[in-house]
Amino acid sequence: MEVTAELDDKIIALIAASVPGKFKKTKITVATNLQQELGLDSIGMLALVFRFEETFGIDIAQLGLDINIAKLKTVADLIQVGREILDKAQIGAA
Repeated sequence: MEVTAELDDKIIALIAASVPGKFKKTKITVATNLQQELGLDSIGMLALVFRFEETFGIDIAQLGLDINIAKLKTVADLIQVGREILDKAQIGAA
């Protein structure tokens, strides 16, 4: 359970690092809307994907996951996808 909370915190920190300047003071919760409240457009989401890959040392494309970035609306959506990606990466590494 603690590992999950730690992972969630890392993902939220990645999101916070990707937020454009005028949205930096927005409190990030699992219900926060990525585009409307944090200003993450499609380019911001792609930058977030690259940061995620760098942070966790994985290549999402090699995992064969079909992730539709347009369907990621909230921080909770992003955390869920992040967990799925890391689960798949650990299975592939085993």
